[in-house]
Amino acid sequence: MRDVADYRRDMLSILGDAGGRRYSEVMLDMGLREALAEYAGFFPRRVCVTGTVDHTEGDMAVVPWLFGDDAAVDSVRVDGEYRDHAEFAEGGKLYVKLDPLPGAGSVLTFGVTQRHSVRGLDGAAGTSVPDGHALMVSTGAAGYAMRMRARSVTEVFGKRPEDREALSSQANRLITDYIKELKWAARQKALRRYPW
Repeated sequence: MRDVADYRRDMLSILGDAGGRRYSEVMLDMGLREALAEYAGFFPRRVCVTGTVDHTEGDMAVVPWLFGDDAAVDSVRVDGEYRDHAEFAEGGKLYVKLDPLPGAGSVLTFGVTQRHSVRGLDGAAGTSVPDGHALMVSTGAAGYAMRMRARSVTEVFGKRPEDREALSSQANRLITDYIKELKWAARQKALRRYPW
């Protein structure tokens, strides 16, 4: 399983800065976060979590929050059936509006989307990106880091405008390549799942 140091090393190689003199770890990590957010649009990280209704309040079933800070509830199943729902979280609890309203002790299954993680980035314990996609994500992350550097170059006294333009152009190429690779990889995954 690859960690943040592996991604930073790959990004620096792609950026032609193996020594890390032009790109700080902060800049690399910001680029990696942006690349992971883009990656999630093509390869969402979905998990199922089971929770038990603690009690009801009015027309809402109350379930202790058990999803993590980076989660969004996409679906709710009651007794194996998907149900239309509305929900909000407050005070460590999830309030779910369902019709009919399940009572205390009912088991609900939640379809949850979580952010992708890389071990060591923002304290993550594991990496959710498959190793086969690591270079693709590193390329996108390098493009986003380069775009940030292009913005900062204009703030440095003595830098020429063409430096910024060259960096912006290269960053946009890397990001465009990344998005093309994401589309291709997502299409390949769909073809393997539904060959006809």
